[in-house]
Amino acid sequence: MSKFMFSSEVELGKFLGSIDIIPHAYQAISKTILETNLTYKLHTTSSGHNVLAFKCSTDYTNRFLNGEFGLVSSENHQVVNFISTKVNSSCKINKAAVDLFQNLGDDLKELEKNHVNNSLIITGSGLGGYLAILSTLRLHHAIDVEESKGGKNTKRPICITFGSPLVGDANLQRAIAERPQWKSSFLNVVARKDPVATFFSSNTDSKPFGTFLFCTESGGHTAFEEQDSILPVLDAMKLLNAGNLQIYDYSNVLSLIRRKVLYRGVSELGDFNLNSLRAGITVQLKEVDVLNNITNAQIGEMEKKHTDLIRRKNIKSAYDPTKALNEMKISLTYMEWYMKTRKSTGGYYDGYKNPRTKAEIESTQKIVLHQGRLNQYWKKTVEEKDKMPQKEGAKLRKRWLLGGNNYRKIVEPLDIAEYYKKGGIDYINNRSNHYKLLETWFDEDKKVLESSEVKRSKAASLTEDSCFWARVEEALRDLANGGTIDAEEKFEAYLIGEIKNYSASPDIFLPGSSLMTWWDKYKAHKGSAYASEFAHYMNNKGYSSYQ
Repeated sequence: MSKFMFSSEVELGKFLGSIDIIPHAYQAISKTILETNLTYKLHTTSSGHNVLAFKCSTDYTNRFLNGEFGLVSSENHQVVNFISTKVNSSCKINKAAVDLFQNLGDDLKELEKNHVNNSLIITGSGLGGYLAILSTLRLHHAIDVEESKGGKNTKRPICITFGSPLVGDANLQRAIAERPQWKSSFLNVVARKDPVATFFSSNTDSKPFGTFLFCTESGGHTAFEEQDSILPVLDAMKLLNAGNLQIYDYSNVLSLIRRKVLYRGVSELGDFNLNSLRAGITVQLKEVDVLNNITNAQIGEMEKKHTDLIRRKNIKSAYDPTKALNEMKISLTYMEWYMKTRKSTGGYYDGYKNPRTKAEIESTQKIVLHQGRLNQYWKKTVEEKDKMPQKEGAKLRKRWLLGGNNYRKIVEPLDIAEYYKKGGIDYINNRSNHYKLLETWFDEDKKVLESSEVKRSKAASLTEDSCFWARVEEALRDLANGGTIDAEEKFEAYLIGEIKNYSASPDIFLPGSSLMTWWDKYKAHKGSAYASEFAHYMNNKGYSSYQ
């Protein structure tokens, strides 16, 4: 398979070298440098793009090049508390980046906030790139929070750095990789002779993220997206920069790469037996004058990593989240159809738990396939969201959250039926975590809308409490064990509350349902003289008009 693969990064490098926004971003940095008392400034380009440009003093950069700053834990610095996730709860970031960002104050936060719904390019050169990166990450976090509340007009920032050294460790790299929309917004332009950009390489704990556009003084340029392949290129450039401590100006090299035409041909490679992927990687390395400083073993490892990257991209491109959600809606439609056909068998829950005829058994077996697909999809979706920080992941986007809530109310009763059919007890305390989270997130979302919520005046089509039948099963179990007054009173209060709030579906009162079975046994257990609000409701068949 690999011999038919090729490195799309060759073409990506050509594309990046041709677009105007990269030199425009650097021009914004150059203008900011002239502003003596400013660390950052918002510019508008001739093409109408908003560019937030950062700078850093020469003295601070010299301190950096002298090795004054190392990695520090994000746990000890609240200024970067927007980066961690549940999986990567802490990461290490260069102290220079943390200190510089800490000194910017709250004015920058306000500027970022004003661009949640407006496109923004954030840029910086050298250690100014550190500021651009952290500002971009914080704005992404703010956008995630806005989208979690249902915001639909958000605009993701683009970050372009010039000669920025690697900013953090592998945990930072992974925390960003967990959010694809974050990772895809970073472009790092690195010149071969820039000592700041190549200060960290594979012999340190610092790791890259985003796309790297490497370039040379002759106009050669190429892009790398595969993270592990970036480090050998930085290693080779660092070797070529030994002893160089001069701060680099990107103006000339950016002009040259726009004029350079990348030519790839077999005669350039000197090896007719190279497969297309390895040939592409070799062309990339030669284009930026580092081929002679990278071993065949390293090229082989890069080829392997690129193969994995291409396969992951193919899988990702084949998976469209919106399409997947629509497919789940189809499965949910089948489940809803199944619900409507179970009214003659005691209802949806009992018809699934105790199918009686061959036709009912076959129908149930077919619906199990959709049940399994839905469970697999929603467990994965909820797990991915739950990895995010609470403000980002506590709620799914509105469309997904509504779909998840309908899924919970339709499918969880069937999981409960299976659970008790197999002899399980106390389902609620053994409930799947993804159901708990979906319910919690939906309830939190409802609180925001409480002021405008209209009180229900007719019965819900789907019982709101997806654990309703688990409560019925436990009431039956309690009754079988002789009954306890406390449990009986609580269950009666729960039922009358559901009825008054119209939170339960009328189907719970169908003849043959587990609830009606419980009521018959409970009535006999309590005796004909027993009186309560719920008993009065049931004895007078109040449920016959419940709709």
